[in-house]
Amino acid sequence: MAPHLETAVTIVGGSVVGLSTALFLAAQKVPFILIERHKGSSPHPRAIGWTHRTMELFRSVGLEQAIMAESSGKQGKPRRVKAKTLNGEWYEESHWGGKPGGNDAGAPPRGDFSSLTPVQDVAVSQDKLEPILRGRVLELGGDLRLGCTMTSWSQDDDGVTVTATDPDSAPFTIRSQYLVACDGAHSHIRADLGIPTTGVGYLRTVRSILFRCPAIDHHLERGIHQWSLSNDVLDSAFLVTYSDGRWALMLDSPNGTANPLPSSEAAQKSLLRAAIGSPESTLPDSAITILAHGQWDLAGSVAASFSSSKPGRVFLAGDAAHALPPNRGGYGANTGIADAHNLAWKLAAVWRGLSKPSLLETYDAERRAVAMLRHDQIFVRPDYRRYVAGTEWEREHLGQVEVLDDVAVELGQVYRSSAVVNLGKGEGEGLPDVRRPEEWKGQPGTKAPHLWFELVKTDGTSGEEISSLDLFGREWVLLSEDGRWRGEVCRFVHVGRVVREVKQGEFGERFGVGVSGAVLVRPDGYIAARWESIPQTEDAREIVKRTLSQVAHWPSS
Repeated sequence: MAPHLETAVTIVGGSVVGLSTALFLAAQKVPFILIERHKGSSPHPRAIGWTHRTMELFRSVGLEQAIMAESSGKQGKPRRVKAKTLNGEWYEESHWGGKPGGNDAGAPPRGDFSSLTPVQDVAVSQDKLEPILRGRVLELGGDLRLGCTMTSWSQDDDGVTVTATDPDSAPFTIRSQYLVACDGAHSHIRADLGIPTTGVGYLRTVRSILFRCPAIDHHLERGIHQWSLSNDVLDSAFLVTYSDGRWALMLDSPNGTANPLPSSEAAQKSLLRAAIGSPESTLPDSAITILAHGQWDLAGSVAASFSSSKPGRVFLAGDAAHALPPNRGGYGANTGIADAHNLAWKLAAVWRGLSKPSLLETYDAERRAVAMLRHDQIFVRPDYRRYVAGTEWEREHLGQVEVLDDVAVELGQVYRSSAVVNLGKGEGEGLPDVRRPEEWKGQPGTKAPHLWFELVKTDGTSGEEISSLDLFGREWVLLSEDGRWRGEVCRFVHVGRVVREVKQGEFGERFGVGVSGAVLVRPDGYIAARWESIPQTEDAREIVKRTLSQVAHWPSS
């Protein structure tokens, strides 16, 4: 008889989003089993840039320093130029958000993020990030089963059953309360659910060659990391460096056709020399090492729903929910990691019995809007505009979608769902979808701002300095300068640490409350509710209790 396993959550797919889902569930002490058909990471580096928000999430589970240690040191959006060959003249530098300051020359100005976040964005290739995530998941007691392939699945009112084979092809089954599908852009689980997608759709197939060539590494000294190439041999090509000695040449055609790569290594190296601009006499085959080659579909799509309909026990995350092509904004894998974090704390609350299953419905409400906005932002920008020229999407959207501030897209998008309560004028409906984070003033649905606090020791002296973001994680948190909110409120939210502002008056200004006001923050660091001052007509305990009953979807007592 095949082994039968039981757990709270089954995760199908163990790439970066599946591993992130496992990581955030493990941090919440939720039991799970992750199955992944491969035994390790892909040899292709794939994603490389991890945004400030992603690093905030990894900081919350103790991984910030480990990831920083693997970083190439490059920060900010990659710079891109046009050229006939790498060794030839470089011209027409293009920027992710358009021309910086009306001038296309030179590096785009790098914003100062120190007032917005305690972390830095990093450049670490995905094949180096994933082992760090796997290691931390195992440290936290997670169950990762690599080399295991799902063969079938089903859901009913009480849970989900997954049938799979182990590395020796022996079958086993997993019974869990929930299933998270992280099985990629061609998700079998999404297809089984019959969930359609929207967006620009399939555009073309791209072929790629991953290689090393030490003779060209000196080009990195000029600060450029991406090259759009076109010459007599390469009609439309793209060269990118991973800043660790690895390079990738990507080939497509303006008409979208995708001829297969030459099968011989010698012919592939000939293509690489055409991109580099060196003849065989100066760049022999021995100077180039081909590491891998393959192809992938360039497409943009967002699932019509990120979860199954009733009984609602299956959720899509990452590329299974939104296939977004590689882009300089970091809107692909980073978006999937944020999916994982949003879903994990909600699964934890429901699994513990602290919230009703209806809380899980807010995952789709909050994350699908983010994915749709980022999809549109990718294709309205110069990097991808040529790919959608003449398409139905361009006719319907190009004049309607404006290029938004990149920091606003990453750190300033509003969540609208039943896990957020709108308490007054200027909150919730009617607000823009995104703003730069410093323009928000603690409105419910926005990300809690970063500011520096000092922990106050029991003797009243100052302790270590922490970010406000370090206060959030597993519990709901109430922030207030007024001790009258304390007392009975401790029954419902975490208010166990006493902190004081490093900069006097910053808390009230950034969170939009008076000295007697309070802010209720969710475990993911998003503001659920706020009160500009303590109400005079009702007990604070009852106010917080009633609000939590709504936004945390408390079960009936």
